[in-house]
Amino acid sequence: MKPKTVKENTWLKNQQRLRGSDIAESFISVTDIKHYVYCPRLVYFDRVLHATPVFGAQQEEGKESHEEQVAKELRRKDAVYYSREFVGAEKLLFMPLASSVLGLQGNVDLIIHTARGEFIPVEYKSMNSDNGRVCMDHKYQLVAYALLIEESFGTTVKSGIVNYLPETQILQFEITPTMKTHVKRVLGHIKRIIQTEELPPIRVASYKCQGGCGHKQTCRQ
Repeated sequence: MKPKTVKENTWLKNQQRLRGSDIAESFISVTDIKHYVYCPRLVYFDRVLHATPVFGAQQEEGKESHEEQVAKELRRKDAVYYSREFVGAEKLLFMPLASSVLGLQGNVDLIIHTARGEFIPVEYKSMNSDNGRVCMDHKYQLVAYALLIEESFGTTVKSGIVNYLPETQILQFEITPTMKTHVKRVLGHIKRIIQTEELPPIRVASYKCQGGCGHKQTCRQ
């Protein structure tokens, strides 16, 4: 795909101008991390243009499924749904987390606090996995939550879980120090996009880019 010209970039910026209160936003969200890993342009549309994504009926239904599943989790007595080793674990739902050191904030669906003292972030997804693997953007979303949990609870997070609802697929993966370092680098990249207001390239392969991000029309202008 041809790079955008200065004229085209100006057109995009003129679609929605920044509000004064938005300029004052200093924290990066975990959602920004997820979006950047999937495609850096999402950060530009969300944080520079403040463009409103447009989703189809199927995606809206997916959001409702997500909310219903998390509501079910509220009624469960323990975390045995995930593994026998989690029986009797404490569950922290919709936990707001923030780090002034990292300039990062987010609300994780669920944190499992095991009897052994381990903290494991969990996210529900109303979509399919990557052929039985955790999608890359979801993986680093959980890594970002891991960093926030570590600072908030003074612990070391070693794994995360993604529950892909349509497949009833629950995938646990290891969170390594290298992955945490990568998230910190991504934070720097996101801050530069916001500060410079430069349109980044599209990362998603053209055959995969079907507009599911909600910014199809804006991106193609």
